Amino acid sequence: MNDIPLYNSSVIKTFLEYLEKNHPTIDMDSILSYAGMAIYEVEDEGHWFSQRQVDDFYEILAQETGSPSIARDVGRYAAFSQASGALRQYALGFMTPATAYNMLEKFASNLTRATTFKTKRLGSNKVEITVTPRPGVKEKPYQCDNRLGLLESVAKVFTNKFASVEHPECLHNGATVGRYIISWERSHSLTWRLLRNYFMISCVLALVPLFFILPVPSWVVLTSICSVLAIGLCFYSTHLEKKELTETIETQGDAAKHLLEEMNIRYNNALLIQEIGQATSTMLDIDELLNAVTGVMEKRLDFDRGMIMLANKTKTRLLYGAGYGYDAGQESLLRQTELHLDSPE
Repeated sequence: MNDIPLYNSSVIKTFLEYLEKNHPTIDMDSILSYAGMAIYEVEDEGHWFSQRQVDDFYEILAQETGSPSIARDVGRYAAFSQASGALRQYALGFMTPATAYNMLEKFASNLTRATTFKTKRLGSNKVEITVTPRPGVKEKPYQCDNRLGLLESVAKVFTNKFASVEHPECLHNGATVGRYIISWERSHSLTWRLLRNYFMISCVLALVPLFFILPVPSWVVLTSICSVLAIGLCFYSTHLEKKELTETIETQGDAAKHLLEEMNIRYNNALLIQEIGQATSTMLDIDELLNAVTGVMEKRLDFDRGMIMLANKTKTRLLYGAGYGYDAGQESLLRQTELHLDSPE
């Protein structure tokens, strides 16, 4: 099982995004190379890595960062990363932490093929998640730490606080499954909404019998006071609910913007390949072809300048073929420049 693809590239992409933000001096290319990964594989959302690759990746990562908690830290960061934008948007779409955790067992298959998730709701702000490894899979302790961080972070998307996670059964302590009991604080709007509901019910239950006990003027005064308090609680709970909803919508807007940008990039990349293919199939003149390709590059790629260099007949030199973004003087200099392939130094 060590060489079977089990983990989606978005898992590694989250690690790299965290490194770029918190450990910018680390050479990510060398870490990927050590693990037998390539950056284009990480960027490909349809690519999967093996247990051996992610183990090697974590081994060198732990050495380079010197942080024993790096896996959990990345897990806590995951729900807010661009790499896991789909997870965040998926969770926000259900609007409550409970339903987000309940749907996690379905979404988890997009991240890992090594385990299966099963969610059981224990209360309005408490769930139990059971993780079962597939036959032959042997996860490492750091992957459990990373999962703990991820489970903590899902609630923070809604409450701005990490969830509390108990871990009574662990795969690395002899258990056949990993069991996580997750609880989180209720949002302020939910707390005030419950307070409002309980207050109104209590008022009704109290005022009905008091109608037969108190004098009518006293009962009317008491009823008016209860009504004013109830209206105040309604307005305040509604205000908090709208405020939290506004923040959620703003967050969804950021996620949608990021997804739209990704769609535009993929669309341009598809057109880039299509238009270069059309040019190569219809143009026989090399200079005309190079100019056409660089024209497509300038149009479809988000770079200020670019060029194509070709090897000479003996394959010892690279010569300037065509480019864009250079003035006449720079282009003249490039045409006189040769890059040595036989002795790069």
